This record gives sequence, C-alpha cells and structure tokens, in this order.
Amino acid sequence: MPERGRISGGQAVLLNITMIIATAMLGAPAIAAAHARQDAWLSMLLAMLLALPIAGITARLGTLFPSKTIVQYTEDILGKWPGKLLSLLYLLWFIQICSVMIREYSSFLADAIMPETPLIVINILGTGLAAYTVKKGLEVLARVNQIFLPLIIISVILIFLLALPEMRIERFLPVLESSALEIFKGSVAPWAWIGEISTFAMLIPFLAQPGQARRIAVATVSLVGLFFTLLALATVATFGPAISNMTFPVLNTARVINIANFIERPEPLIMAIWITGGLLKISVFYYAIVLGCTQWLALKDYRPLVLPVGVILVALSIAVAENMLEVTHFIGYVWPPYSLLTFELGIPLTLLVIALLRKRGGNGH
Repeated sequence: MPERGRISGGQAVLLNITMIIATAMLGAPAIAAAHARQDAWLSMLLAMLLALPIAGITARLGTLFPSKTIVQYTEDILGKWPGKLLSLLYLLWFIQICSVMIREYSSFLADAIMPETPLIVINILGTGLAAYTVKKGLEVLARVNQIFLPLIIISVILIFLLALPEMRIERFLPVLESSALEIFKGSVAPWAWIGEISTFAMLIPFLAQPGQARRIAVATVSLVGLFFTLLALATVATFGPAISNMTFPVLNTARVINIANFIERPEPLIMAIWITGGLLKISVFYYAIVLGCTQWLALKDYRPLVLPVGVILVALSIAVAENMLEVTHFIGYVWPPYSLLTFELGIPLTLLVIALLRKRGGNGH
C-alpha cells in the first residue's frame, strides 16, 4: 500500500466536509435560487436527502472491499481490463474537478485581491502549497484540516449572526411559491456537490475503523446539507430572491454587516475562509489523484507523482475556461448532471449490484 497513514472517523468526516463545501459555499445559494427563488433552502434540504443514497452506496462498496480504493476494486468486480479502464475514467474525473477548482480559486483571488498578478502565478503558488501538503501524507492533511475546518464553519456562522439585523422573515414569503419541479431543478447542483462524497471511496481503506464508513458518509452528507440550508436561509433572509442574480451571495451578506459603526464589512474574513478552505479541498482531490495513479500503475510510493501531476493540474487549470463566468456556468449547470448520472450515482450503483450478484467482496477479495 503506497499510503500507510490512518485517520479517525472524526477526521474523515471533517475531510469529507471540506472536500464538498470549501469552494461551493460562496455561490451555492445563488445556483439554487436561480430556479427556486426564495424556496432555495428547500432545494438544499432536498439535495441532502437525494445525496444520502450516494453516501450509502459509496460506504457499502467500501465495506465490501475494506482494504481497497475504488481504483483497485473496480478490477475485482469487472475484471482486470474493464476495471482498469473504469478506474482511469475516475482518475480523469478527479483531475477535472481539481483543475477546475484551481482555476476557480485563482480567478477569485485575482478578481478580489490581486488583479495585477498573472493567473498562472496564482495557479502555481496554490498548486505548490497543495503539493507540499499532499507530499506530507494523509495523516498530516487530516490534522491540518482538523484545525482549520472548525474555524471556517464558526466564522461563517458568526458572520450570519452579525448580519441578523439585516434579515427579514417576510423575504421567505410566499413559501412554496416555486413548483416542485423548480425546487428539484434548484437541488441538482447542490445534490451533485454533496455527491462528491463518492470520492470518500479513496479514503475508506485508511480509516482506523473501516466499519464506520457508512456512519461517516451519512454524517458528512447530513452536516453538509444542513450547512448549505443555513447558507440559503441566511442569504434569502438578507436579500430575498435577488440572490439568484449574485455570483457570491455569502460574500454580499458580509458586506451588509454594520454593528454600531464598530464592526463593518468583514469581507476579508470571508475571503480568508474561502482561500484556506479552497486550498484544503484542492489538497484532498490532489491526494486522491496521486494515490489513485500510484495504484493504477502499481507503484510503491505516490510521492514521485506529486510534481508531474501538479504540472498537469496547472496546465489544465489555465485551459479549462477563458474567464470566471465560464467556470461558474460549468460548475453550476454542466458538471452536476453528468457527474450525478455517471461517477457519483450511476457507476457506483452498477458496481454494487454486480459485486453483490457475483458475490464479490469481503476482506478485500
């Protein structure tokens, strides 16, 4: 096994939460509100419920093959070459997610903080920091995340508490004005983002207690779903359906804060939260890529792959889109449906059915 580190159930939950919310939290309410308007919070709750089966399937496969990642057990289920092909597709999917995240991350930094800095410089710096974290191993990544994620969540909650004077309950009215179809459409993108719990299939073999996989996956989806619902509730209460026209409604919520002219516009705090969370999320997917490539190529150590994978990620992050608008459109409207139908729900469900029919799995065999 190229990675010998072990993580606790609590660390796994925190890693999974970071993997999902870090880059989605600023824009999630706007995507849901584009369809469901002031009922965006209902779309978030629906997304959470729809993602629970993905969590269950991912955990069930992991417990059938407790010592293997999805890159490895696809071969056990489908045979060597079909399994190799499918696991390669998963690796390409991870690479796509990571490169788009790097581009989103660098574009945000360039627009908000460093407009004069070339995008490629920010991409290289961000990827370099993630590469350093990945090279230190899973346990170090989990410990760093264990420190920063609670701070990120507490900071977001604090900002919403400070914005309470600007919130109005009437902005939710009329409740259920949107149709069931509109609420469902509003849930698709958050459903796909929460569905990234399928990437947990790369971490299950490194749990100190693999039997906790189902509890960890369900806890992650529930906590992320409630967090997204809180984001939608707070932003709708502050701006109403108008959040559908905002790129980053959570950032705009911070801008309205004014407590006795003493605490005003704490956007730098939100930016610091997003920058830290974005780096950690990139690191988790970066780790999944290098570990998966190592297993796919049957190498003994993943560290030699960290640099070449980093170069590929930087190059792709520049090529994926021309501007932030394209990135936002892809993340909100193109990526969710195809990811849900294939890598998050369709393929794992098919793998599980085949594994159960063929009586594959159990003790990693």
